[in-house]
Amino acid sequence: MTKGRDQVDTQRFEKILDETLGEKRRHHSRMVSKAAAELARRYGGDPEQAAFAGLVHDIAKEMKPDAQLQTMEKYSILLDDVERVTPKLWHAIAGYALLKYEYGVADEDVLEAVRWHTTGRKGLSRLGKIVYLADCISEDRDYPGVEQARAAAARSLDAGYLDSLERSIRTLLDRGALLHLGTVEARNELLLAAK
Repeated sequence: MTKGRDQVDTQRFEKILDETLGEKRRHHSRMVSKAAAELARRYGGDPEQAAFAGLVHDIAKEMKPDAQLQTMEKYSILLDDVERVTPKLWHAIAGYALLKYEYGVADEDVLEAVRWHTTGRKGLSRLGKIVYLADCISEDRDYPGVEQARAAAARSLDAGYLDSLERSIRTLLDRGALLHLGTVEARNELLLAAK
């Protein structure tokens, strides 16, 4: 995309987010956008593309679960067994569908980053890793361990991504929740690559 087009898209989506998200979620989206651009600059990505993906990553977050599900069904998006019973994952998938089919976003890397920002997956693009990580370490995040996550992100993109995947896995295990296969496979891929 050209710089002018990025600016137009960003302005368009700022307006869409103003209409669809509350102030706290809009603030989070802006912080993720900022963190994604910084990570892209540090790790060889496109800062404008990363900023845009970060901005729109939660576009469907405040839709009601029924509306998220209807959006996925409308565009024949199949859910795996874990996704089907985990509504907290639906906003990423519905967001992907909205961006692709209703808002005309054609950048496959942006679409992939939005689709997988809650779980990660094996083979995720650099932009996908950047958005996943930015969502975990943005300035507005204050969970226990966020400083260690930020330190890992400062070492390398893969170190930050792995740290955040493992934090997610530990949290889900502590809650007795299901693990998405994409999260497990992403972690294993990083560990195997390091051997």
